[in-house]
Amino acid sequence: MGGGHWVRGIVDEIVRRGDERIVIHTGKTPSGPIHIGAEREQFICSAIQRELERRGLESTFNFIIDSYDPIKSIPAGLKVPKGFEDELGKPLSAVPDPFGCHGSYAHHFADEFIKCQPEFGLSPNIVYSHELYTKPAMKDAIRTVLMKLDQLKAIRRKYLHLPEEDGTADDWNPVMVVCEKCGRIASMKKEVIPNKLDSWDLERDELTYTCSVCGYKGQGKIRNLSLKLSWRVDWSAKWAVFRVTCEPAGKDHCVKDGAYDMGLEVCQEIFGYRGPLRVSYEWLTLGEHAMKTHKGITFTPLEWLKIAPPEALRYLILGADPMRHISFLPERIPDIVDNFDRLERVYYGIETPPPSEDIVYLRDLYALCVREKPHESAPARLPYRFAATIVQLESILGRDKVLAKSVEYAARLHGKPVLSEHEAADVAGRLSMASNWVNLYAPAQAKFKISAGELDFRISDEAERKFVYSVAGLLERDLSELDLQNGIFETARSLGIETGKAFAVLYRILIGSDRGPRLAPLLLALDREWVVKRLKSTIE
Repeated sequence: MGGGHWVRGIVDEIVRRGDERIVIHTGKTPSGPIHIGAEREQFICSAIQRELERRGLESTFNFIIDSYDPIKSIPAGLKVPKGFEDELGKPLSAVPDPFGCHGSYAHHFADEFIKCQPEFGLSPNIVYSHELYTKPAMKDAIRTVLMKLDQLKAIRRKYLHLPEEDGTADDWNPVMVVCEKCGRIASMKKEVIPNKLDSWDLERDELTYTCSVCGYKGQGKIRNLSLKLSWRVDWSAKWAVFRVTCEPAGKDHCVKDGAYDMGLEVCQEIFGYRGPLRVSYEWLTLGEHAMKTHKGITFTPLEWLKIAPPEALRYLILGADPMRHISFLPERIPDIVDNFDRLERVYYGIETPPPSEDIVYLRDLYALCVREKPHESAPARLPYRFAATIVQLESILGRDKVLAKSVEYAARLHGKPVLSEHEAADVAGRLSMASNWVNLYAPAQAKFKISAGELDFRISDEAERKFVYSVAGLLERDLSELDLQNGIFETARSLGIETGKAFAVLYRILIGSDRGPRLAPLLLALDREWVVKRLKSTIE
């Protein structure tokens, strides 16, 4: 027996902190389509919350939408109306939705991400930063920053390795102002240049500023002006305002003397709060490419849900230690779903893992992967590879027969006379996902077409004839997928036929090609009598 999932150690540390209220935070800037890499942070928070709940501890999970950040560029591949470049420099919450279906650019891309989260078993409190900055607590954080600005500058110089300056030469200020005239918060021409704060009077609660874009000189009360803190200070302020217990962050922010270290010192020294427990995590990449919204390199949660169950993404992410890099390619979906299904069989005692695997860890992992709580008994699942095979037979079987055969196969596989309504719906869902995967992402060798017509093909080699006859016999025995696959291997071996050559013979008979999808699911997906007849027609 082992020690269980890695999240237990994180929760042990949270419990030792002894916070009166446990608050878990994560956030994302909706600068374009939000990719599945953002789910790593979400799922870590979700896992922490579930482990706390298992121990009888309540917690709050907040998801901050950084909608007050300026739009810096238009993501590659994003179609926008003519003249949209004029919006650069405005807060994302003030930029119109280029698709015209939401109140702003920020809301469009945030909403696309947020709407998927319940499917993944997530229901965080959604906090938009442009709304948060109108609250008294954030206004007070801005006043605190201005009051302790010299101390804050010294901390910043230390972490950014800037030369020591006298008080008059260092004019950096983290308070950004949305221009009352042009609506921009920063200039984006060559680099990001925030609107400059010229003066402030905390006794009168007033400040003056100059817009870096249009040159407008404005003034007003802190409580009335649209103000924001630059991101490192903003991060610390939110930690203090929400009294955050734990916030995961990417490895780049968590290096020694990096943004997280600076944030903690700012939080402690400027805002008087000790700051959260740090959980560092590695990237989830699209193959070898880091997913970057501005470069148009994304794969979104919505795209995932079209081709795979949500539990499988939780498995992909939570099955890896946070500091282990995850490389994802859509063509690997069948492997990922198959591995999740295996985890489910282990959880319910249907399959026994080898001694090298930690059964406690696997059971903990499964409980973290399902959307809510595990069912009392194992649900009957349709294997994804079978689904990806049978959906390609719709042209010869018809949609209704594809569904009926799939439901029958899932029931037989799990020893059930009939599937429940929920299980039948799950089968239909997997067929739909597999169909999308085949059409959008499947590699060439996973795709095929079968001609229902007569074959003009005969086998003359005696060993190959015996092999094909034996495979026809295996199909008449109603074997499981695994037993059928193993039986084909053993038959080829016993007849002295190289495995690759033996499989090529069967693929030529079935799909007219030397290669194809995994053989056993293909044979089982087809009508058995038709396959047997087709095989025997090549040797008679």
